[in-house]
Amino acid sequence: MTDILTASCHCGKVHITMPASAAGVLACHCGDCQKMHGNFNAFVAASRSDMTVTGEEALVWYQSSEASRRAFCGTCGARVVKEITAAGRWLVSAGLINGPTGRRIIKNLWEPSKPDWYDLPKVAS
Repeated sequence: MTDILTASCHCGKVHITMPASAAGVLACHCGDCQKMHGNFNAFVAASRSDMTVTGEEALVWYQSSEASRRAFCGTCGARVVKEITAAGRWLVSAGLINGPTGRRIIKNLWEPSKPDWYDLPKVAS
């Protein structure tokens, strides 16, 4: 397993690095994630202060709730991050991670909101 996780959008304008030790994978099944991603979304969560972001100017932000906002790449449209504003945490879309993470889903969020057409992802024990 690597000590650093790197992520990038489809076009490569946005790059994020974070320590692998700070990251945990969450699967969110809320209605917002379903509308934003077309399905549940898996996030790699870490403190924003633990991340290095290049190309941040390419991010387009949307205030999705009182507590959070989301960003996508203004060039390729990749859903990059959800920010929990008060906590200073970024939830980076796990599909943007380059290479293996060495991580598994540690928690399903908003389970009652999941659609009936898939089973919940297995949570690592």
